[in-house]
Amino acid sequence: MKYLLLLIGVCAAPLGACLWDTDTLAQESAGMPDVKVVIVGGFARNPDLYYEMRLERVSKLLAEDADNLEAYDDAGVACSRLGRNDEAIEWMEKKKAAMDRMGYAETEQPNHHYRYCANLGTFYVHRWFQDGATMDALVDLEAGRDLSAQALEENPDAHFGREKYQLKFIDWVLTKPHYYDESDPAKEAGQRRGWIPNFLDLGKTDRFMPSTSDNDHLKEMGLEDAITGLCGLITLGAAWESVDAFYTLALLLQIDGRSAFAYFALLRVKELLEDGKHFFASEVPLTPEGITDAEFSFLRFPTKDKSGATAEFLALRRKADEWQDARAEYVVTRMLEGRHPDTDSDFWDDFEGDPERMEVPAGAIYGAGGAVNAVLQSDWFWILMIFVGGSFLMILYYIYSKRRNRRLATTRYSH
Repeated sequence: MKYLLLLIGVCAAPLGACLWDTDTLAQESAGMPDVKVVIVGGFARNPDLYYEMRLERVSKLLAEDADNLEAYDDAGVACSRLGRNDEAIEWMEKKKAAMDRMGYAETEQPNHHYRYCANLGTFYVHRWFQDGATMDALVDLEAGRDLSAQALEENPDAHFGREKYQLKFIDWVLTKPHYYDESDPAKEAGQRRGWIPNFLDLGKTDRFMPSTSDNDHLKEMGLEDAITGLCGLITLGAAWESVDAFYTLALLLQIDGRSAFAYFALLRVKELLEDGKHFFASEVPLTPEGITDAEFSFLRFPTKDKSGATAEFLALRRKADEWQDARAEYVVTRMLEGRHPDTDSDFWDDFEGDPERMEVPAGAIYGAGGAVNAVLQSDWFWILMIFVGGSFLMILYYIYSKRRNRRLATTRYSH
């Protein structure tokens, strides 16, 4: 586990943001991992040395070629990943100066003005969280919000749609969300008991908490891309350690009829709470022990099936940690030899499997989700299976009896 500890600090922000660098292009080309892979953490996360080596290389590159706009993005994102957001902001200021010097137009492709806005906005947001997320000092957060909005306007479909959901989260934070219990006069009429504020305002009532699968409720709500967008925030941003991200994902998956996956996401919420993480909204009374209490009454997942789903989740989390540890050891070993994926096309040749995502077995029924999962979990399905199995055995016995009687008759005739 020593190499897994090197990953600490990469995912520091409570909810991810839209960084744009060389890795972003590679990850988007590879496509979004399966939601179960996302929930258990089986996606690539790099150690600090990865970004330190990249920063050293691009700094030298920019000293020789100050017009290399992609290198400014790599330098800024590397600094932010290392928690050095003041430096990250400085790199974006240098990029803007280079763009002005070159006469770069916003409409040119690739759209470096969009990338400048997206990265700079993200760095401001990260710095605000890093400085303690003080609600009395919102200058950085407001600056990040305005730049993110400008980036979204220029490129609304970037990052699997995650930029839109990052902006929703920032706007929500600026409202200073607060938990209200039953006795609080500020609690709204019709609000579900124990409702926990979230940045998509989901679950406030039971209207969109269906128990059926294969439905279009998210589309009705204008959130058809929300699951993909939020998974993008987790895998490409910094939301792997965000309670709010996984709680909101659980709500989205339940609304989409995927209760097993929703339960997986809640188990990740519990894991984060046990690690000392907390909801962004103030005064939320939930503890790890409260995961099964009324606060999560929206979940339509049969109690009898939770033990199996919990066992699968824990097994996949162990597998993901082992995969991350093996990947980190592989990366660090080669980087200590002076090798880096940015400059070594053979870097991953000896890695077993896909270095960008863990392979997850597809056989477990909890991994199926949707209609198949619902059928397998229903009592009538097993009653039908017993009936069909019994009928099949009766037919086999009938055929055996007929053949046996025929043999006996033939034996008597021969004597």
